[in-house]
Amino acid sequence: MRFRGWVTLAAAASVALGAIGCSDSSTSPNVNLSGTYSLVSIQFPPQAAVTPPNATGTFTLTATTYTLHLVIQGQGTVDDTGTYTISGSSWSQSSSTTGQATGTYSLSGSTLTVNATAQGVTSVSVWQKQ
Repeated sequence: MRFRGWVTLAAAASVALGAIGCSDSSTSPNVNLSGTYSLVSIQFPPQAAVTPPNATGTFTLTATTYTLHLVIQGQGTVDDTGTYTISGSSWSQSSSTTGQATGTYSLSGSTLTVNATAQGVTSVSVWQKQ
């Protein structure tokens, strides 16, 4: 398994999995994702999802920026920063190291899921707000 693109994020999110409907509907114009999240799982389809302790990480979001720290056993560490935007359930990020990624996100309670693709690599990451 190789990393290209954030985690093409989450990491990790995506980091980040198919959309999950919820009362915090990601289509709401007032969604605030700011906070620090811990990795629940990350997947690079078609590989199986990786979870702690084999993968650990944090994903910190402000209103427009993110900082990612991801460690996957046997794959090394990914540290990344950049900007992101959301619109409806769409996710777009611009990484300082891997370029542009696009996809979807969902927020269900305190669980953030990001499904993003960059440079042809898709990642699905699930994060729990700390």
